[in-house]
Amino acid sequence: MSHKPFDYSKWDNIEISDDEEDCHPNIDKSSWFRMKHRSRVEREDLEEQEKISMRKENEQNSKRIKEIEALLAEIERGGEAAEYEDSEALESEKAELALKIQERLEKIAYMEENRKWNIDNICHTASDKTIISNTKSSDPSELREGSLLSGGNNNTSSSLGGKQSSYKKKNFGPESEKDAVLSYAKFVEHHEAEMDEFLACIDLDDAKKLLHQNGGILLHEHAQSYALLSCLEDEMNGFHEKMKRAAQNSQLLAHITELAVSMNRHPRDVVLPFFHRIQDSNYLSGFQDAVQGFITRIQKRAIDKRKEMDAEAKVNGDKDKLINEDGVQVELSKEERLGPGGLDPVEVFESLPKAMQDAFESKDTGKLQAALESMPLEDAKYHMKRCEDSGLWVSNSSAQDDAPQEEDNVTTDDHPPTPPAPPS
Repeated sequence: MSHKPFDYSKWDNIEISDDEEDCHPNIDKSSWFRMKHRSRVEREDLEEQEKISMRKENEQNSKRIKEIEALLAEIERGGEAAEYEDSEALESEKAELALKIQERLEKIAYMEENRKWNIDNICHTASDKTIISNTKSSDPSELREGSLLSGGNNNTSSSLGGKQSSYKKKNFGPESEKDAVLSYAKFVEHHEAEMDEFLACIDLDDAKKLLHQNGGILLHEHAQSYALLSCLEDEMNGFHEKMKRAAQNSQLLAHITELAVSMNRHPRDVVLPFFHRIQDSNYLSGFQDAVQGFITRIQKRAIDKRKEMDAEAKVNGDKDKLINEDGVQVELSKEERLGPGGLDPVEVFESLPKAMQDAFESKDTGKLQAALESMPLEDAKYHMKRCEDSGLWVSNSSAQDDAPQEEDNVTTDDHPPTPPAPPS
């Protein structure tokens, strides 16, 4: 039995938008390709609209043919349609509509058969399937969940067995800022002791031993962040020697991670090669230079951070803090700030006129006197009474001088004493 061979002729003329054969040398090729592609898309849209229009007309004509057939049937039965309908005219209209429908169908078939093939219509996706591999990632920043739980134990069976990990598996896609913060907080909560023990190491051999024991923790992506923040905190608190030890061990983690990236290996796999390299004097010298540079940056950042904190405190106006004997700011509660009259000096100071606030801040008696004289007597008495009740102003009726006193601020009816500084 002979089979009709497959017709390959439809593949003879494939329309390619980036065909360079008909592109003039003086025309930009990219512009030419874009123009051809746009023209093809517009032509296909017009053809599709034309086919849709012809199909709609065929539907309307088919409905009309059914109506005509119903009328002809009624005429044959001798119904009411026989009185006012012409059967010959209906037959003629039916034949004409059928002819138009056939012409449109032939035109649609011709357009389908002779349409130009291109990359968009030459084929279609019959089925689509995505499979996500469950193999471990080789990214050095990711750790095996089991090794993180077991504190870096090299025994794979013990890492995967036993109690379940408290760390959830990572979702695909970028990690949100909130998730990153929660992940870091959980890491610190579980492994702060191991990190502090490692950062306190003085000898490289001790650091090597801890890296071998707790590599899953110490080489975690959050470990370097913890080390950096610890160095900065130690320097700001005045623990310079402790900061230097932590800085050296922080650079150990950084260099091991960089070596792992260059070798496309997991950081735990390059711990021994790193300590083998560091025995070379040139490599050790470069490592020490990196440590010293890191220490310098930490010291500079500590100074800048202190300035930022001071500036922020000044902007926020920490009026509810007091400097104790050790020079440390101590926050006072509202009850502790209340003056002899039961008023809060912070609230009273903020309610004063601007001129009086400036006088208190500058401790200038003349400014305060001028501010009081510039306002009505009742307002001046009201504000001064509130200052006394809040402790901003200390009145002593037994004073004899108009001059400012260091221990007791004295006022008279004519000259107020030096105002104390606003709450700091």
